[in-house]
Amino acid sequence: MQQQYSKQKDQKDFEEFHNIEELKELFLLNSINDGISFQKVVKLGGDQGLAKQLKSHLLKGIDSEAQVQENRDKFGNNDPVEKEPAKLWELILECFGDTMLQILLVAALVSTIIGIINEGIKTGWTEGATIFLAVFLIVSITAGNNYLKERQFQQLRRKLDDGLIQVVRGGIVEISVKEIVVGDILQFGIGDIFPVDGLMIQGSQIKVDESPMTGESDEIKKLPFNEISQQQFSSKDHHHISPFLISGTRCLDGNGYMLVLQVGQNTIQGQLKQLLNQDNPPTPLQQKLEGVAENIGKLGTLVAILTFIALMGHLLIDVFIDHKHELFTLKSLQLIIEAFMIGVTIIVVAVPEGLPLAVTIALAYSVGKMKDEQNLVKNLASCEIMGGANNICSDKTGTLTQNIMQVTALWIENHIYLNQEINITSKISKQSIGIMSESICCNSIANPTKDRDSNRWIQIGNKTECALIELADNFGYKYSNYRLNDRILRQIPFSSKRKKMVTAILNPQNQTIRIFTKGASEIILAQCFRYVSNNGAEVLLDKTKKDDILHNVIENFASQSLRTIAIAYKDLEPQSQAIKGFVNAKAHVHQINEDEIDKDLTLIAIAGIKDPIRPDVADSIRQCTKSGVKVRMVTGDNIITAQSIALECGILEKNRAQQEFEVIEGKTFRDLVGGLVNGKNEEGNEIKVVKNMQIFSKISREMKVMARASPEDKYLLVTGLIQEGNVVAVTGDGTNDAPALKKADVGFAMGITGSDVAKDAADIILIDDNFSSIITAMKWGRNIYDCIRKFIQFQLTVNLVALFMSFTGAVILKQSPLNAIQMLWVNLIMDTFASLALATEPPSIKVLDRQPYKRTDQIVSPTMYRTIVGASLYQITILIFILFLLPKYIDCQIPQELIGQNYPQNVVQMSIFFQAFVLMQVFNSISCRQLDYHTRNPFANFCNNPLFWIVQTITVIVQVLLIQYGGKYVKVSHLTFFQHLLCIAFGFGGIIFSILFKFIPEQFCQKIHLFKEEEIKTEKMDDTLTSKLRRKSTMRLHTSQRSKHDLGSLKKMSSEKL
Repeated sequence: MQQQYSKQKDQKDFEEFHNIEELKELFLLNSINDGISFQKVVKLGGDQGLAKQLKSHLLKGIDSEAQVQENRDKFGNNDPVEKEPAKLWELILECFGDTMLQILLVAALVSTIIGIINEGIKTGWTEGATIFLAVFLIVSITAGNNYLKERQFQQLRRKLDDGLIQVVRGGIVEISVKEIVVGDILQFGIGDIFPVDGLMIQGSQIKVDESPMTGESDEIKKLPFNEISQQQFSSKDHHHISPFLISGTRCLDGNGYMLVLQVGQNTIQGQLKQLLNQDNPPTPLQQKLEGVAENIGKLGTLVAILTFIALMGHLLIDVFIDHKHELFTLKSLQLIIEAFMIGVTIIVVAVPEGLPLAVTIALAYSVGKMKDEQNLVKNLASCEIMGGANNICSDKTGTLTQNIMQVTALWIENHIYLNQEINITSKISKQSIGIMSESICCNSIANPTKDRDSNRWIQIGNKTECALIELADNFGYKYSNYRLNDRILRQIPFSSKRKKMVTAILNPQNQTIRIFTKGASEIILAQCFRYVSNNGAEVLLDKTKKDDILHNVIENFASQSLRTIAIAYKDLEPQSQAIKGFVNAKAHVHQINEDEIDKDLTLIAIAGIKDPIRPDVADSIRQCTKSGVKVRMVTGDNIITAQSIALECGILEKNRAQQEFEVIEGKTFRDLVGGLVNGKNEEGNEIKVVKNMQIFSKISREMKVMARASPEDKYLLVTGLIQEGNVVAVTGDGTNDAPALKKADVGFAMGITGSDVAKDAADIILIDDNFSSIITAMKWGRNIYDCIRKFIQFQLTVNLVALFMSFTGAVILKQSPLNAIQMLWVNLIMDTFASLALATEPPSIKVLDRQPYKRTDQIVSPTMYRTIVGASLYQITILIFILFLLPKYIDCQIPQELIGQNYPQNVVQMSIFFQAFVLMQVFNSISCRQLDYHTRNPFANFCNNPLFWIVQTITVIVQVLLIQYGGKYVKVSHLTFFQHLLCIAFGFGGIIFSILFKFIPEQFCQKIHLFKEEEIKTEKMDDTLTSKLRRKSTMRLHTSQRSKHDLGSLKKMSSEKL
């Protein structure tokens, strides 16, 4: 670690802080801007004084585990701030917000009172009480489902906050972000989001984006505390230059170390997070399904009204024509209440609040399983969107390759050494080895460590730098000996724009300033005019020699899939005595422009670094091609390296002539398409669009590899592909990849090598940085669509049959074949139980054998309509047979023991109807598990979902118990063994008929569209008929509205408290 010390103060010279609140006050924005915070740190003894009071050390950090624990106990831990999850009883009360259930409960109360008046207290209460119990069961099961789902999402959010960070505890160690304590010395670099509040104690070229916390878009320059204390700044300068690093802000440039002063909920970010609601907004699929639910709800409401009118018509006929009873009697009132309850219950059954529930369950189940398969989902919508992805723009390093770097080729002293030859030091002069190794050690920020037991390197930090440091170590040069505080004058970190890193050091022997540079070999070679030849002699580097090195070294290494890094240096001779000494030399070197500091270089060496291809990448890319997904590699490597690796991966086909634009460089691509210009979308908002889409379309049809690509090129490519109507997934690891990750339909960040900014911009984090994990996301994304389609197949069938039979029975029989209690049980089966059973289907590998879904595809496909219509026709036919013809063929007389009790004469017939109806839904759910047109066997993948069979078994057991023992409560009669078998036969017949219906050609169903599929905007979802009738289905949407209110509070706190 590099460290400059501020002037040491005696313990008596500084104040002591007494509580955490004093440290909190240091990070108030007004105090920082006015210089009050800085003066407070001075009074507390500066950076060293604070470190001492925190039992830490600026060089060694906290060097004992006991002290770490003491600081944790005293100042708190760094656990993520979470909103308090909803309690189970709160979710139960929330479900009682359902408008229809409230009306049903009131009606049930009136029915109970009338029943007690008519029949007495002994039996009159049963019907109303049973409805109360049924409603309570529905609410409890739904609330329990939501409770488990919320807990699962909470665990996933905790996983998102569980990153790794490097701190100094005796030496550089890597720990979880949650383990940071006050007093730690934390290392940071470009792209990092600060997880804690702290004081910068060392660093160079630090620029920070504080807009997430302060709202200001300007880049804020940061300097170490001791540098500011040695310079004179007016109070207004502290606004733009300060040593205070605020949690939640981003490091845009530079690297350094900070003393941690606040963790967890005491940080600025922690205080703000307490205001935020972390609920997820509705996904696009949920919005589209809300449109389907709206149309089904309208149909159900119409049928409910017509059913109520029909029953009222029969009542009026009985009163005024048949004169069976008077109008203003308790019996009439009871019939009106029963008809009203049936109408309300039809709405409860018809409005499919289970659709959003099914999506939620499918997402919760999928994200949990995806986490087990190395996909950490941040944005729930990305799961389902990935099912339609048809383009993947992938990084090379760490995604297609293993990100285990090793120098396998080295050009030095005008000679190439390969593999084991590199370690034979006798072939290379000590002078050349020395200057190369010194350059590697000084001009790097990675901190690899060697395991003492296995003697193997653990690569911590940039893997390319780790490979070079390991090379220097093999030559006997320890990097820790060269990163000394009295030698490093200036450091310009590597950036994707510059493609190089520069470090200036002071040579104490002759007081010269030496500039070390490393980076992309073509760029460094172009800036060199000498090179180190035999025995360390410097030789003039003319154009002929440059061309020789370019073709025989750089391109030769690149053709072997090696990343080439050039290492160079130059000495600045002191022009006067004025720059003698460390301070003067440092001031002098900082005055040199970045573009001028590394010109006229001497080339030392060119390293060829091997990053092996992941063993399963070739198979994964073949699978993508088979699945209709085009994989494009976008890399910063030169075109020969990129082409070689693409051939090895299978992105490019071997032994085939390349098309004109199949492999292209970023600059060429940018020049051809003309970059981005301002345009407008369908809503009239201004957006960036590709200037020349005609050329872009021609390139995109052929392009598979983009070499020497900048982040801007990647963003341009993604913008154009989306403009063409593609669904695009992008992988990225660097800070500058963030715009492309954000622009993509699904952004994948690397969990191991990815910067905090990339992870923040991404939708899914690949925990293992592996391309094959993207296939996993694609598989689960397609499976979510399949699960929802299976559920829709089932629910639409139940809906159509239940609505038709309720209306038919009311018109012809003067009663609904299913009473209110029975319909509530059916509602529980078709919504909560079915969503559990069908939305948790595991994916089949066959989902990857078909083309991805398109943005414009209908959720309910022609194949599904065939299944729905076929199953509905069969069930309606059977139920009409039971309702009107069954007594002609079997004995349906009321059992002797029920005669004289309050049972209708056709109770056995209605019980068979109820039993057959439910069992047909159980068997139909088996048929609905198959979406594939070609799979006619309904029992395919029979045992791959145990939860499905558990749910169906519970349904059948409860149904049989209701029939056999729930007589006076559910208004049914127990059935004989033969009658049970008959109902099972009717149910099983549905499976046989579903197989027969699959022989009907799909094209006959192309024009069937029972329901519109319009995506409803989030802000309009609470205005739909469905939402007004049944608040439960959209209850979660109110959290997004509360989030907007919380966001206003957040901004207010940002401006006032900060």
